[in-house]
Amino acid sequence: MQRRTITTTPQQVSLEQAFEVFYPAVFRYFRFRGADADTANDLASSTFERALKNIASFDPRKAQIQTWLFTIAHNLGVNHWKAEKLTAPLDDDLPIPDDPPLEQALILIQDKEQILQALQSLDHRARETLALKFGGLLTNRQIADLNNLTESNVGVILYRSLMKLRNLLANEKTEANHDQ
Repeated sequence: MQRRTITTTPQQVSLEQAFEVFYPAVFRYFRFRGADADTANDLASSTFERALKNIASFDPRKAQIQTWLFTIAHNLGVNHWKAEKLTAPLDDDLPIPDDPPLEQALILIQDKEQILQALQSLDHRARETLALKFGGLLTNRQIADLNNLTESNVGVILYRSLMKLRNLLANEKTEANHDQ
């Protein structure tokens, strides 16, 4: 996955260019946070609508446009889930090969459910950090700036979260093999 950045001058910020570059990452961020595809699309669109309304307040000397957009996305997500008091399952839009054999399709669905359950077992900060890293494709420094953490703290959170996920998924596979 390639990370792209936009360099801007204080006088010129092309939100249209930012939309083209970052919309998919903002959408993935919401999907990683547990939104279904329609909700993720709505929230990603709302992120850019809010950015358009507040473009005059963006100062590229303070933050990159990507960080600013993900701050808006984060705040929209917090407000959305507070209002809805839900964690929607990630139940579609993960790639499934065209016309896989039935057994393979069932395994993919089962694996997806296991991953979702494992993600839900993580604390909020770990899920948020993973969503920003792998959904939003932000760097550790950008995640640190967004969450008032140090860059090394972000690295530790990512490492521990991934190790916990790996262990949870390995334990589930071991238990599944014993049940057969």
